Amino acid sequence: MKNRILCSLCVVASFFAGNKVFAQSGALYTLPDNYRFDYEVDQQITGKKNQTDTIRFYYTKSGDYAAASFSPKERMKGNMFIVLTRGGNVVVMNEHKKNIKIVSIPKMISDMTQLVKYIKIDSLMANMRRNSNGHEFSSVKTGNTKTIGSYTTEEYNVSGKKGEKASIWYAKVDFNTQGDYLKGIIGGNFLNMMDGGKKNEHPVMQALLQPKVLVTSIESTDSAGTKRNNLQTISIKPTDLTVSTMGYAVDDYSNKSLPEIFEAEMKKGENL
Repeated sequence: MKNRILCSLCVVASFFAGNKVFAQSGALYTLPDNYRFDYEVDQQITGKKNQTDTIRFYYTKSGDYAAASFSPKERMKGNMFIVLTRGGNVVVMNEHKKNIKIVSIPKMISDMTQLVKYIKIDSLMANMRRNSNGHEFSSVKTGNTKTIGSYTTEEYNVSGKKGEKASIWYAKVDFNTQGDYLKGIIGGNFLNMMDGGKKNEHPVMQALLQPKVLVTSIESTDSAGTKRNNLQTISIKPTDLTVSTMGYAVDDYSNKSLPEIFEAEMKKGENL
């Protein structure tokens, strides 16, 4: 699961970056002695086969970083702790192996620009816009609300022309969420490419693209009425968690290229 998360972040970011140029830096990431968090969010993701995974997210008042904690295997509770910083560094803490690996998403994006140029970005974005314009799906705010912790969530109904339906709930919170960090790393070119420079007219998109918005629930069905991957938020609450980085072996790849990272990992016999 760790591999899928890191690879997905890098690939998605490389597509959305467009022509944005990231400055190359030779400076390594300064790993703090500990990370401190102010908010805790538990969410469950249920797949088509009713397999449920629980991920615990942590957020800060400062917005300097966020984190997720999960177990790749059920028998290894709290095995993985992944921190995403405002500057785009990903800190992967393996509590079982007691090691830390650090990579930089902006650095990876910069390294991947040579690959991106072979992809017809304009055609790709045009196709994505066709699949997300008003003729393909519609959204409406229902007025329904419910409370999770001290936050009020609101519902939007989304429907596609092929009969797909989804209920999406969100809450305005007082901390930066995953979307805020990713939007900050990716940059504004993402939205411009998605809507062709025009303001997105879908109410649900307008709501979800606002800062400090947490998607709390997604219940979706396909055209046959079959449930698809769903998301449910179990709790949103304050915390005073401190996670120490002391006692871990550290591989800081934040200033290394992808080939350098893979070479180093192969020598170690690891799989980042």
